[in-house]
Amino acid sequence: EYVDAWRILRDWFYDPGMNGVDWPAMRDRYARLVPHMASRSDLDFILGELGGELSAGHVYVERPADESPAKRISGGLLGAEIEADPSGYFRIAKIYPGENWQEDFRSPLTEPGVHAAAGDYILAVDGQTTKGVDNFYRLLENKAKRVVTLLVNGSPATAGAHEERVRPIEREQNLRYFDWVRANREKVTRLSGGRIGYIHLPNTAVEGNRELFRGFYSQSGKEALILDDRYNGGGFIPDRMINLLNRPLLNYWASRGIEPYPTPNFVHAGPKACLINHSAGSGGDAFPYYFRKMGLGPLIGTRTWGGLIGLSGNPPLLDGGSLSTPAFRFLDTEGKWDVEGVGVAPDIEVIDRPDEVAKGHDPSLEKAVEVLMEQLQKNPRVKVKVPPAPKLP
Repeated sequence: EYVDAWRILRDWFYDPGMNGVDWPAMRDRYARLVPHMASRSDLDFILGELGGELSAGHVYVERPADESPAKRISGGLLGAEIEADPSGYFRIAKIYPGENWQEDFRSPLTEPGVHAAAGDYILAVDGQTTKGVDNFYRLLENKAKRVVTLLVNGSPATAGAHEERVRPIEREQNLRYFDWVRANREKVTRLSGGRIGYIHLPNTAVEGNRELFRGFYSQSGKEALILDDRYNGGGFIPDRMINLLNRPLLNYWASRGIEPYPTPNFVHAGPKACLINHSAGSGGDAFPYYFRKMGLGPLIGTRTWGGLIGLSGNPPLLDGGSLSTPAFRFLDTEGKWDVEGVGVAPDIEVIDRPDEVAKGHDPSLEKAVEVLMEQLQKNPRVKVKVPPAPKLP
């Protein structure tokens, strides 16, 4: 298994010269550890060290499916901030909005027929009182996706309380993400007086394209756009994402009773800015690189991860595990190596300092609004006017 992994790297790595590393010597160096392995985790560690000798991004070690950790018993979550109250009960401090038509974004306390609001008290879960419980979530152990009964009231008393049947979720990450994006968009709207739109791109795969399409078509009428590439997890090469943002305006059409409308129907010709940070990588490196290449606007924030030797698949190991091998590396149009190992640097460096974020600020986002508002002031958008229709002689 160890030698097979070594061979896979040897035969599938983008550079047959292995980045100048003496690959047979690496096999022998780490082979000395193999007789001392006590578990598959030990092999994972050795393979990680072996792959690390190449100093390349996208070398990942995955254990076989039947070697996964112990099965997780999912606790239930309500898509809300639950806080202890001096009364001894627990109180709903905030309910995260969701999109209840899709399971991954379902918010249990907002579903039809559930009557609960921020400020309400949860007095009991499945008949067990919450008063004096050291951890509220102890009452939701092993209850994800199972219907539970909550005793809810607007005051910390059982008199007048009502029961609500809800189906908790396993993870709140998507709801918290959805709330973060909504808050960012509201901040941009407030700071710009509604003139600038905001779209966050979580990756360059399915979710990132979903967010881009949803955000672009609804905000293409904004005078300027902020594309937030921070924390972008990568995925596919984002050329089509850039193409959508870079569509040229071809013409307008005049029709009775409505404003002139363009071809393409959804196009944005105004100024743009892209936010980046160290947690954006792979496709998250490529997106800002292309953004700059196409002259779409400034990059604001901090340098990206720098991982653009991509994956195109390689054989698995005999036990079902795998060692991913980077197979193709980024070259610029001049035939020079770029991005891998160095990332994409910002045009305007802004550090999202934790103390500022803790105060409710977003330095990169606020800087982008400032830059775009200056551009709009210098070059205000001029709406097309329909001239008088020609008159026949």
